[in-house]
Amino acid sequence: MGPNFNTMKLSIKDIAQALNLSKATVSWILSGQGEKKGFSAATIKRVKEYADSVGYQPNRLARGLSLGVTQVIGLIVPFIGDPFYAQLAEAVEEELSKRGYSLIVCNSRGDGDREAVLIDQLRAMQVDGIIMAPNKFSEVGVKKLLNAHFPFVLVDRYYPHLKTNYVIVNNKKACYDVVHALGEKGAHKIAFVTTDPHLYVMHHRKEGYKEALEDLGIQYDPNLELTVDRATYKVDLHRKLEQLLADNPDLDGMFLATHYLAMEAVYYFMQRGIDYRNRFHLGCFHMVDGLDFLAPEMLITKMPLLQIGAESVRILVDGIANGKNDSFENVVLENIF
Repeated sequence: MGPNFNTMKLSIKDIAQALNLSKATVSWILSGQGEKKGFSAATIKRVKEYADSVGYQPNRLARGLSLGVTQVIGLIVPFIGDPFYAQLAEAVEEELSKRGYSLIVCNSRGDGDREAVLIDQLRAMQVDGIIMAPNKFSEVGVKKLLNAHFPFVLVDRYYPHLKTNYVIVNNKKACYDVVHALGEKGAHKIAFVTTDPHLYVMHHRKEGYKEALEDLGIQYDPNLELTVDRATYKVDLHRKLEQLLADNPDLDGMFLATHYLAMEAVYYFMQRGIDYRNRFHLGCFHMVDGLDFLAPEMLITKMPLLQIGAESVRILVDGIANGKNDSFENVVLENIF
């Protein structure tokens, strides 16, 4: 009977000992280089079958240190509980798996200090690169990556004054299209409900709203613009909608700049018995499960999550392979409407 190895700690040395082969032979075969190194088909089969039978798992960190790559990517998102970021993580993971990479997902909670710590932790774990939806206030983490010439791609959000890779959507056009369509459906007084005014993408959404009003011949009214506190949006949105409707009984349209604001607005209307489906022409930026059922008439511009995942992975992995850490690619995708 051979040695009774603990498979959780089984090493190449253990396999070599059990099969009476050299450590180098086993290492080359398990790394996929057996044929290239001239080992017989029988030896390759023997090593692989034995490794499978004892549940051998390679030490990716050790292999990464020796080869300079781990084939692991880090993803940092601000709110992992947000369905959008959960779907984004799924899209990124699916694309990475096609290329033989694994994914580590981290939640920054929108905190710049935490984001910087997560970056340090991921780099300490020897990830090959990072995909990140950055926080809205601090650039410390992004500047760390730039100064270290470390491969990374920003998604959903970006800093226009910093030269980085990024994948975003055409926020201005997406909002313009929806608001203009609301006007064409008959809305004459359209409110704009937004949050996170520090984000450049939100500035673009507001620009799209204002430009659509202008082209519709509707005067922009700053009193119809609600800026909701992201941290307390459920309470803050209810309070501000209450005031908005009290001040504007003739309001007949509303564009909500995020999916979670749209869902919470519908919840507010339902709580108060407001016939929102007949009273307002509603529009929203991005889809969340349930909106299509609760507000089927709502006009929604949907972010192309699969494309965002595919493009961010392509830029990052190709850049890693080519060693291009100082040339940047910017991709702006169109929403689906």
